[in-house]
Amino acid sequence: MTIRTIGSLVLTIPAAVLSFAVMAHGLFSAVVIDTRFNPVLSVLYCVLPILIFPLFLLGQLFRKLIPLQAILALAWLPVYSALDWRACASHGYCASVAGTVWMTFKTDPVMAFFGVALLSVVALALKTPSRIPTSKG
Repeated sequence: MTIRTIGSLVLTIPAAVLSFAVMAHGLFSAVVIDTRFNPVLSVLYCVLPILIFPLFLLGQLFRKLIPLQAILALAWLPVYSALDWRACASHGYCASVAGTVWMTFKTDPVMAFFGVALLSVVALALKTPSRIPTSKG
């Protein structure tokens, strides 16, 4: 085994664990969320994390699907932030939209979601052979 293969494996295992944890968060949210206030955001809030683990598994077979994990993470952040904004605005403690997005970004599920995307992309970069010619001096 080469260093690149070992490095890819070392990054893929935590990505798998994190993607499963994010999916479990999505499944739990789907069971307990109240969708009456904003059904579209509520459904997206639950569905996007549920999709990450199957997408991770498919990404292991089809490498071109791996960037979709980052797209899902980037789509989930504004959805989650909008729901957070709705909650904090109703209680009157929102500072700003940027503050709410930053607060949302620092939550464990969002950090795990972005961690899956980052680890998967870096693992893919290690799996892909380098196109730079090396000298055999």
